[in-house]
Amino acid sequence: MTLGVAGVTWVAVFGALTLGAFALSGAAVAGFAFAAGAAGGAGVVIWCVVQLMKWPPARLALFRDRLLVIQGRHEMGALWVQMASVTLTDPQSWPDVRVTDRLTIQLKSESPLSFKPARFGLDPAACRDLIHRLRDDPKLRARLPEFDSLRDLAISPMVAGELIEPRL
Repeated sequence: MTLGVAGVTWVAVFGALTLGAFALSGAAVAGFAFAAGAAGGAGVVIWCVVQLMKWPPARLALFRDRLLVIQGRHEMGALWVQMASVTLTDPQSWPDVRVTDRLTIQLKSESPLSFKPARFGLDPAACRDLIHRLRDDPKLRARLPEFDSLRDLAISPMVAGELIEPRL
């Protein structure tokens, strides 16, 4: 964002200098040089817009009952109550613990969930601390939105009627 704002400023300043140079008689050569500078600034702005459209390459969603990680077409979820540990260590490095930039969430009854917070534009240590706080503080989680996915409804449609036969 900073580079994009600097590029827009660069285009504005060099565009004004270009107009000023062409308004003066005999300064057309300087006008062409200023126009080249403005074009360079426009190139920087276009590059920044393209990078902004591609960022972040993945999505991290926090809900009251779960954490959802979407990377491309791959979706992974973890319930807060199922999280046993949240670490930045390599699970295969025991007993020589090695800190990595990959966040690993060990779940009680499922395989671990692992992702790189930097792909979401987050600092790994800050992301780990946030997930720890949300896992351990139900009052803080209550401020998050509820999970409501049409995909979940399509996978397990709602059924009306008796739950079990014979009735208890």
